[in-house]
Parts: sequence; C-alpha cells; structure tokens
Amino acid sequence: MATLRTLLFFAGWISATLVFGILGLPCLLRQRWCWWAANFWVNLTLGWLRLSCGIRSEHQGIPATPLIASKHQSAWDTLMLWRVLGNPVFVLKRELYAIPIFGWYLWRSGQIAINRAKGREAYAQIETQAKPYLAQGRVMVVFPEGTRVPVGTHKPFHSGIARISAMLQLAVTPAAVNAGLFWPKHSLVKHAGTARLAFLPPLPVSPDDRQAWMQQLETSIETKTAELCVAETARNLQSRET
Repeated sequence: MATLRTLLFFAGWISATLVFGILGLPCLLRQRWCWWAANFWVNLTLGWLRLSCGIRSEHQGIPATPLIASKHQSAWDTLMLWRVLGNPVFVLKRELYAIPIFGWYLWRSGQIAINRAKGREAYAQIETQAKPYLAQGRVMVVFPEGTRVPVGTHKPFHSGIARISAMLQLAVTPAAVNAGLFWPKHSLVKHAGTARLAFLPPLPVSPDDRQAWMQQLETSIETKTAELCVAETARNLQSRET
C-alpha cells in the first residue's frame, strides 16, 4: 500500500511541478511574484502529500528569533519551514541553483547559496547577504548538520551556526522534526502519519567560547527530535492495534 501511495504521489507531484514551473516562469520577473509561486507550490505539495500518502503536516510553537537552527531529516523540513515562516532565507549549497526550473525559482526567491569549500569566504558571504534579508523582516534558517540525517542516526553539529549567531548578534531558535519517519532520506517510499515541526525556547547569542553553547543547542534539538519520533511511533502502533 505504501509503495502504491508513493507512486501516486510522485506521478502527480512531478507532473504538477513541471506544468506549474513552466507556466509560472513569468513569476521570475519579480521576487514577490516568485514568493507567491513558491507558496502555492509548497502548499500544493504538502496537500498532495496528505491526500496521496496520508502524511499530515503540523507545527508546534512560534519562533522567537529571526535565526533558526533546525534538525534536518527530510525534504519535508524545508517545505514546512517555508510554509510556517513565510519566505524564509535558507543557507544552502550553491549547486542547487543548477537544477533546471527549480533552481531558477530558488535563486529568484533570494537565498544564501554558498560554496562550502571556501571556509572564511563563505561566512563573509553569509554576513553580507543576510543583513539586507533580515532587514526585510525575513527569517534565516540554518541546518547545523549540513545535510539530511536519517532517524536514529547522529551527525555532529557544525559550529558554523554559533559563528553566524555571533557575527549577526542574533539569538537562535532551535527547531526539531520527525519527518524522517514518513519521508526517509534513503528511501522513496513514504509512510502515513503526522510529520511535525517544533520550535523550542531560544538560545542567547553565541559567546566567544562556543563549545558549551553548541552542546546546549545540539542537546535541545536532538532531545526534542527523539521525543517527537518516539511519540509518533507509539501513536502509529496504537492505531494499528485498534
């Protein structure tokens, strides 16, 4: 059943994305038009995900700062963060801009695409680009792990988020997710359930001594992520038994 639902999802989603992506090309003329197109596509994707695969999308809490450090398990994370935050700025690898059609919209929406091999130059780029975006009232999202990490797998957080916090003098709102249970990284098959995004109490601006701050951030995110995953797994088991 899950495989059939997944095939249905991809058949509808890829077709709709291609058609809308081409018809919506005039939206690239203005950034706000591009935001409208992105909002429509995100809501379309999440709605179709629920209808075809039974994956519901929910969030808890409200971010208290314009800088978010989020757990990253699934492509769902970016979709839900976009929906909840409204036109956020993601720090992402610049190779994503090379994807036909999708990359064009990504570029026009105003993101911070970096060459991760550049080190210090990348941080200077983040500082330069982030300030005008933040002045627009947009929220900035960083994935401290740098990539999607499967449920139950640990990947140390990069200290770059602490450097960004100190550089921009911004407190950080941690965010946890459980979407890897339903839209796994290493599998195309999707499973029914409720994917959740949870915003946690903010951490102050990173101090010069970053080790303790990074440990607090990582513990906060990982603990809440595990809690979300365990709770949803238990709910799914209970529903199957009844």
